[in-house]
Amino acid sequence: MSEPTSFWNQQMVPSKGFIHVDIDPNVPGVAYPHAETLGIQSDVKAFVRQLLQVLEADESFELKLKLSQPSSLPKPELLTVEPVEKSPIRPEILMEAIQKIIVDGSDAVVMAECGNSFTWSTNILRFSTANRYRVSTGVGAMGHAVTGVVGAAQARNGTAVAIVGDGAMLMNNEISTAVKYQIPAIWIVLNDARYNMCHQGMKMLGMTGADAIIPETNFEMIARGMGAEGIRVSKESEITAALEKAIAAKGPVIIDVLIDPDRPAPSKGRNKGLASQGVKSTSEKKPKVQASFPNI
Repeated sequence: MSEPTSFWNQQMVPSKGFIHVDIDPNVPGVAYPHAETLGIQSDVKAFVRQLLQVLEADESFELKLKLSQPSSLPKPELLTVEPVEKSPIRPEILMEAIQKIIVDGSDAVVMAECGNSFTWSTNILRFSTANRYRVSTGVGAMGHAVTGVVGAAQARNGTAVAIVGDGAMLMNNEISTAVKYQIPAIWIVLNDARYNMCHQGMKMLGMTGADAIIPETNFEMIARGMGAEGIRVSKESEITAALEKAIAAKGPVIIDVLIDPDRPAPSKGRNKGLASQGVKSTSEKKPKVQASFPNI
């Protein structure tokens, strides 16, 4: 129900309103204050368990449940282009390779970092089994997947993959921990030298003034400097080999992918949501404010 999850899109409001279960009694009704909401204060797990007990007493429930299940998961639109000797790399080409080699070709858990990383991942990747994909969009804070991938791999005693942006990777990571304990964590870094959800979002909304550009970082060198395997991918034709090498590794691997920073991420819904909430384009230049500091 948060902004990065729902964009507060009014089309998501059910015709008869929400039944909102939350441990915090102040949460229900906040996201959609004008929608009819029945708030239930409860731990979600405890609530669902009791709800199932009630539903199981209804003999027709099992039949209704079967009838309501979709026959198959929706498939992403197939690309009509093949990986080529192209640089920088189109993010959708990278995601198609991740689908084939990691999602379909392994049992690895996949985590997506906030920002354009999760917009690309969520729009293109498809999982046929539950509990293999995780993305933290509560408040859109970066730093969850870049560190959490190590814990996920350790907890499941198997490979976990994080799809992250360069900005998040620079903020936080646990490469050293993964090296120390030889944890099979894989970071796939979408390296575009930008906080690109901010950069592209402002551009689409007609806003100027905030600098979202960051210096390009060589994460292959950082990985090797910390004792991990580092792979830099600068051409689309190199993606498959890099992913196959990483998924076969026994320890941590960082794949530094130089992606096209101007390839628009599939985030029109969010931008429309922000615009509907009153975010406006920059109409005029504001004077620069020079900070002053008192003498110490």
